[in-house]
Amino acid sequence: MTTEKKIDAPSEDVKSNDDVLHLEDAPVKQGQEGEIIELTLEEKARVKVIIRKIDLRMLGILVMYIMNQLDRSNMPAARLKGFQRDLKMTDSEYSAVISILYVGYIFAQIPSNLLLNWCGRPSLYLPFWMAAWGAISALTGITHNFVGAFLCRMFLGFVESPLFPGALFVLSKWYTREEMAKRVTMLWMANFISNSLNGLISAGIMAGTQGLRGHPGWRWLFWIDGAMTVFLAICMAFIIPDFPHNDKWLKASDRALAQKRLALETGEVDEDANMPLLTTLRLVVTDVKIWLFVLSVFGQLVAQSFQQFFPTIVATLGYGSTDSLLLTCPPWVFAGIVAYLNAYASDRRGRRFEHLLAPYVVTLVGFIIAATTHSNAPRYVSMFFMCTANAGYVLNYPWLSAVIPRPPAKRAVALAFVNSLGNLGTVAGSFVFPTMWAPNYVQTWTIMCCSLVFGMAMLIILRLHLASLNKKMDRGSYVDENGRMQFANPTSEALGGSERVAEGNVNAWRYQL
Repeated sequence: MTTEKKIDAPSEDVKSNDDVLHLEDAPVKQGQEGEIIELTLEEKARVKVIIRKIDLRMLGILVMYIMNQLDRSNMPAARLKGFQRDLKMTDSEYSAVISILYVGYIFAQIPSNLLLNWCGRPSLYLPFWMAAWGAISALTGITHNFVGAFLCRMFLGFVESPLFPGALFVLSKWYTREEMAKRVTMLWMANFISNSLNGLISAGIMAGTQGLRGHPGWRWLFWIDGAMTVFLAICMAFIIPDFPHNDKWLKASDRALAQKRLALETGEVDEDANMPLLTTLRLVVTDVKIWLFVLSVFGQLVAQSFQQFFPTIVATLGYGSTDSLLLTCPPWVFAGIVAYLNAYASDRRGRRFEHLLAPYVVTLVGFIIAATTHSNAPRYVSMFFMCTANAGYVLNYPWLSAVIPRPPAKRAVALAFVNSLGNLGTVAGSFVFPTMWAPNYVQTWTIMCCSLVFGMAMLIILRLHLASLNKKMDRGSYVDENGRMQFANPTSEALGGSERVAEGNVNAWRYQL
């Protein structure tokens, strides 16, 4: 049995646009009270085809992020081949050059995601910035002093900043929360792949080009990687997808189905991109969940700042620069395998908290071993443990996306907000590896342990807070982002024009733990 029901118009805060049509006055088909509407068997079969298509095209974003990480990691590798010495930089100046990259991230990521949500064309938006960072990375190869390197790195941060939060936002527009962890981990695999390959590629390029045309090998490293990035940026414009409502590679019926399945997950569809900026910012800065993520990610990234100095850390084992670069590879291969298995288990179980926390316990053990032993073998093993931190870190963003599912403008800002403010931890961590603390860096590892424990404590508080909210919803006292009970007004396009999401879809939704 179905009943005719009229759904109230959306709040004035959310305007309609041409891409998503609201039918406020149309009669709608709604299931019985408490019923949860699901996809039909035919629709579920078609969804599998759509997901396969999107997965293949999302590989383009993986390629973009690999190049992003390679370009970002060139400087630590170049340092072993004379970059700091040739530019006559002190340790503090080198740390400033490393950390200034993240200042651009902090200031540019939120406006960038708002702009991406507004323009709706990631296939053009993200490759444009990729070409820009490739060009600036190449320019680093012509610098001759601290000021030149500092400026290149600063501008590099601004043009790199759109990629990671933008990629997360694109993923969140296509995948359900049960699908997100594996996809975000595959994106984050770029970090493992680039860190694994960077040592091999850097060693090969710098060894093969040292002295070529009178230039040191580290300059050729920046030039070659930068040129590759610009070329691939042009290719990516023809590969990566747009959003479900305007993607040109899918049929109209497939686009509608892609929106419908996400609508059925939460009981509402994505609202319009034209949500007022002040409303969006208010929703973000007044949300306790988001601030707990910010504080946790800050602590996590202070602890993970060792990645920026990883070739230098490996070099303390006493091997030459080329051998040290090659030894950076195995820990990242190991970490990548752990991260994928952890994300797979997290998606299968529909849980995030314990899968985020467990790798950090292993990382703490790695820090303690590094701080308390002088033997090479245990210290190298500790580096494997340290790198597993990424297996936990990567789950922050699927979890954040799952607990901030709608509206999309808030989700876009939340992803950028957490990533940008959290990266203050990376800035702080850039200054805890002075050469005076080498080779064991006992003080450094102590700081890392304290920071990681702080980040883990914030995760525990977040988990308790979400569990408390779920209990409130179990009692029927759930309130939405604006502090009131409200059932969303799904669109005709997303739900096939003949039915709206049942009230039960909204009532069945709970925060992921």
